[in-house]
Amino acid sequence: MMKEYCMYLRKSRADVEAEARGEGETLSRHQNMLIELAKKQKLNVVRIYKEIVSGDSIAARPQMQSLLADVNEGKYAGVFVVEIERLARGDTIDQGIVAQAFRESSTKIVTPTKTYDPDNEFDEEYFEFSLFMSRREYKTIKRRMQAGRLASIKEGNYISTTAPYGYRKINPEPKVHTLEIIPEEAEIVRMIYKLYLDGHGAKFIANELNRMGISPQKSTFWEPPSIKKILANPLYCGMVGWKTKSNGDTLYKGLHEPIISEEVFNSAQQKKRTNPAAQLHPNDKLLNYYHNILYCKNCGHQLKRRLIACSGHEHMLCTYRECRGKIVSSTIEAIDEAAMAAFRYRIKQLEKLKRRGVTEFESEPDKKAPLVAELEKAKRQLLRLYDLLEQDVYDTNTFLERSRIVNDKINSLEEAIKEIDSEQKLPQLPPDEAIRRLQYVIDNFADSDPEEKNRLLHTVVRKIYYNKTERMCKNKPDSDLTLNADFL
Repeated sequence: MMKEYCMYLRKSRADVEAEARGEGETLSRHQNMLIELAKKQKLNVVRIYKEIVSGDSIAARPQMQSLLADVNEGKYAGVFVVEIERLARGDTIDQGIVAQAFRESSTKIVTPTKTYDPDNEFDEEYFEFSLFMSRREYKTIKRRMQAGRLASIKEGNYISTTAPYGYRKINPEPKVHTLEIIPEEAEIVRMIYKLYLDGHGAKFIANELNRMGISPQKSTFWEPPSIKKILANPLYCGMVGWKTKSNGDTLYKGLHEPIISEEVFNSAQQKKRTNPAAQLHPNDKLLNYYHNILYCKNCGHQLKRRLIACSGHEHMLCTYRECRGKIVSSTIEAIDEAAMAAFRYRIKQLEKLKRRGVTEFESEPDKKAPLVAELEKAKRQLLRLYDLLEQDVYDTNTFLERSRIVNDKINSLEEAIKEIDSEQKLPQLPPDEAIRRLQYVIDNFADSDPEEKNRLLHTVVRKIYYNKTERMCKNKPDSDLTLNADFL
């Protein structure tokens, strides 16, 4: 599979000062340098994380947060950066988070002077030493800034980079940083507190908001941790906080207007301390009969069973963050129907083999050659993209969009070649036995309980891969759903 790389760009204070002296735009210069490096090494850059806000901590750098989330998921083979210090210059915890993310995901760090491989012991030590030296310089700067930040918070300013749900950041006067209420979001915050104080837990509240079609700031769906974060945030009752190691959180009266009263906020905290949510024990009966059977074609994770309260229908969906907005859920009835159709088609294939006197599926060597040729063509096309970017034929956004398209094409071709190569490697049942099992599943599936359905599925398939990208509507049938089975 064609490995994907990304790029992380961030200005240092020295860069800002240099730009003020007229030495040119730093990020553009760094981007050109790293693009040239990627071209030279024939590595595919599909995304650029460009930090446009200043901040040494991860909490103050939204693009760094996004990068770390993707690195933790193993999304990239490596990250291009002009120097190690651009990744983390904060405290020990921040640098530990960065080091751990790259180490555990085996993500490389590619710089113009060296490529750091976290699986190499010496590279790991050099990487950690570079972070240590960067931290020493950071501490000197931090001591000068902390006093000013604390003074600003004591005056009621909100100095965090992003505003919480329900607010937007404003600067009504020079050196005044505060929040302004977003009325429609504020009503949702009040609803969350009311539902919680009425006895409902975070999971119920998240499901209710999702059912109502209300979305959070940076995601498609509400999840219990987001609800709990809102319920624990004193900003909503008009306070701003300063956290220290010795005294913990110290609250000061903020300049912003509260969304809820202090009484409501304190009641929520008291309820959380005295009446924690009950720990639910898992049901001892299997309800999802596609367990260890149905997997997402896009990300490879198992699909989850969910009961949609408003319709009463059971759906199967991928809950993995990468697939939100890409892979659409289907009713379990639609999946059952598609699975049985796939089984009937498989029987027809096997019967054709029997008539030809073939005892097993045979791969077609001629089928692989055009795919290999197309793969080489796509790889050459990828290198051409870098030339077009350097010649200003493509801007950065066009380059990244085309790069993703070509990379997806390369991955699809490599997967198709891999499937052809593996056709003869996987043992398969003799046609007569496979037909007998498939027909038995078709005849008995509908009348079986979930546990028996799961057992039946395991007698004919190893895995079923699910794909659906278009939502149902009144004028369009549910025709986008496809299942690809790995048969026994």
